[in-house]
Amino acid sequence: MVVVAMTQIALGGQRPQYSTATVQAGQSLWSIAAAHYPQTDPRQSVLAIQQANHLAGGRVYPGEVLRLPALPGS
Repeated sequence: MVVVAMTQIALGGQRPQYSTATVQAGQSLWSIAAAHYPQTDPRQSVLAIQQANHLAGGRVYPGEVLRLPALPGS
């Protein structure tokens, strides 16, 4: 299960540019990407999450809060 909360960036009331997900035990970047962006190639989604969170690799930890950027078509 992906816990998602919409977070608005303070840019004059624009639409939120990202949401957040709290990593649950047993989740990976791949599973989070597949669940949050079902219409997008998971490889592209994983890369976008890595870039948004300045992650050098693919490891995530339970309790970690990740930014999930808005992607076209998502």
